[in-house]
Amino acid sequence: MISAVAHAWVLQRWKIGGTLSEAVGPTQAALADDRLLAGRILEGEDGAFEVLVKRCHKQVARISGRFFRRPEIVEELTQEIFVKAFIGMKSYRAEMPLEHWISRIAVNVCYDQLRRKRQRPETVISQMVEEPGEFYDRLQMEDAGNYWEREDVRLYAEQLLAKLSPEERIVLTLMVLEDLPVADVAKLTGWSVANVKIRAFRARARLRKLVPE
Repeated sequence: MISAVAHAWVLQRWKIGGTLSEAVGPTQAALADDRLLAGRILEGEDGAFEVLVKRCHKQVARISGRFFRRPEIVEELTQEIFVKAFIGMKSYRAEMPLEHWISRIAVNVCYDQLRRKRQRPETVISQMVEEPGEFYDRLQMEDAGNYWEREDVRLYAEQLLAKLSPEERIVLTLMVLEDLPVADVAKLTGWSVANVKIRAFRARARLRKLVPE
């Protein structure tokens, strides 16, 4: 089975919803609440971690679903992400909302999974859309309208991204298809802004070679 860019994307456009700062807009009070919750988890309070799981499960599963289609893999990765969050809770400093912190863990877990199980698509990409060249042109646009909502385009993108390296795939998925700015991609991946830009440039160059004229 082909490793998918996103299970959820088959049903709707890949969209996290603006920048990280816009999506959360944390206040000092909210960060203080997150700090308290993290402290309760570290103290082993009954039910404290379950509060975090209920709060972030949908978001974590959605991120996993951006990169993998099979439900069992998405669920396995979701569980792994929360295990890592629980083990690493002592490193949380309340400098960002818990949702951001867990999102970064989720992206890194998905990245590791892509590196472990990189797969090649079987479908010939030139057979998936009527005008392959248009796909690359749209990829360069800041606003491609409802182009990405077309199912044939989604599947085509899935095939193309599966041909990239895990690093390239992570960057394009987050920066281009998820509409996240470079700075937010850098925060989620832990890579420098310059590194993200370089990987995005190289990924686009590789795609240009893959897309028939």
